[in-house]
Amino acid sequence: MVRVGQARGPRLPTGVLVTAGVLVIALMVVAGWYGFHRDEYYFVVTGQHPAIAAPDNPMLVPYLAAGWYALVGANLWAFRILPALAAGSYVVLGGLIGREFSSSRAHQLGAAAATGLLAIVLATGHLFGTTVFDMLATAAALWMLLRALRSTPQRWEPWIGFGVLTGVAMEIKVLAALVMLCCLAGILVLGPRRPLASAKPWIAAVIALVLAAPNLLWQAAHGWPQLVIAQDIASGGSGSSTSRAALIPVTALEIGPVICLVLVIGVVRLVRMPWRRNRYGWLAAGFLIFLALMLASGGKAYYPAAFYPALMAAGAGPVVDWVSRRPWRRILGGLLVAVSIIITVGLTLPVFPVGSALFKVGMGPNPDMGETVGWDGYIRTVATVAAAIPPEEQPHTIVLASNYGEAGALYLARAGGTTRLPPVYSGNNAFWYWGPPPESATDAIVVGDFPAAQLHAWYASCTLRARLHSPSGVGNSEDGAPVQWCTGHTMPWTRLWPQVEKLG
Repeated sequence: MVRVGQARGPRLPTGVLVTAGVLVIALMVVAGWYGFHRDEYYFVVTGQHPAIAAPDNPMLVPYLAAGWYALVGANLWAFRILPALAAGSYVVLGGLIGREFSSSRAHQLGAAAATGLLAIVLATGHLFGTTVFDMLATAAALWMLLRALRSTPQRWEPWIGFGVLTGVAMEIKVLAALVMLCCLAGILVLGPRRPLASAKPWIAAVIALVLAAPNLLWQAAHGWPQLVIAQDIASGGSGSSTSRAALIPVTALEIGPVICLVLVIGVVRLVRMPWRRNRYGWLAAGFLIFLALMLASGGKAYYPAAFYPALMAAGAGPVVDWVSRRPWRRILGGLLVAVSIIITVGLTLPVFPVGSALFKVGMGPNPDMGETVGWDGYIRTVATVAAAIPPEEQPHTIVLASNYGEAGALYLARAGGTTRLPPVYSGNNAFWYWGPPPESATDAIVVGDFPAAQLHAWYASCTLRARLHSPSGVGNSEDGAPVQWCTGHTMPWTRLWPQVEKLG
């Protein structure tokens, strides 16, 4: 139960750390199954190109991915250690926030367990992407904000921690700024408003902005390309985009049908606390405001994930108390948890044979699963086409990929030295900003879907040499994509390159 105004709860139970450890072990067991995700290729390559920012993301995760890849190489199991640890830390936050609520040890353990059962934790903790690190950093910033607002008298340490963690989160995804603005709106509506009269929260905001400044200044200097990409996501341009009509149901699915009950109970409890003693209702208000903005503007279903540890901590106590009062309730609770685990694992982790009926079922709510298979075959197909190019033409040939996934996979395959490929270029997102090929590159192996009229304007002739084929039963976005041999580019790259640019 959330008891306002009391001292911080008992020491964090060992069970919270055990719960997080079990999650990390589960993620590592399957970490090497299937293959790299398109985003993982892209982040490694992006981090290998030093820059202040990229058009679609700040640079913190790309640098982390590139540095870790330099240590462990293409060992997929080792490469995914860091996101698994981030997911485990996210689970610990559920217990820590329960401690801030002065919850009992059983309630803290329930908060951590509920956080670990979230479908989004398994789905994102399995992949080295921005989402799992954004979830962790932003949820940790909310934890610090909780501590800052409840401290009496107001102390500098939690406010500085809040500012630093928010700034770090904004160097992972700018989404963290929107989360904090929604929380500020919740504080203005439900309180406590008195801490805002102090200089401490505003100095924390300055710290966050200073840390986030490199990405923000780069975006401003380049015309805010991230806004263009956000519009593309809202219009369904991303494989994980969600229509506004389906946003709430898909969000509930990414939480988990059973665990959704804990979240709803948490929101209701926070909102219904007595008005004069409501020191935590702003969390629920901020969450609901955030959902309303998502529905109005469009977004992805995982965007509210930073709120979940706190809402799980608020809702877990009543659920634990209700279950523990009767033997039949304990049995029912255990069955529901077991069913939730089975369903969540099947829909989020690579546990079924590629192309099987159950694999296809999982791809419905989790299309990222299909983006982790087939890349080795795609690389071999392009390499076969490259090997058939006449030797005298090879010095003038590049690979021109239609999207960052294709470009990232081919770039790393070439850089690894195990696959003979021409230099790889693309106009998609950060690849475009790294510049055009040399003017001597008159021919190209064109990979992926380009409009025919566009290719005819760029090259004197193009012939189909192959198609990318995904494993049987996997209908991902690369399946059937053409691989063409185009010769005699019709204009200098200085004129052609602006036409190649594609954000999204």
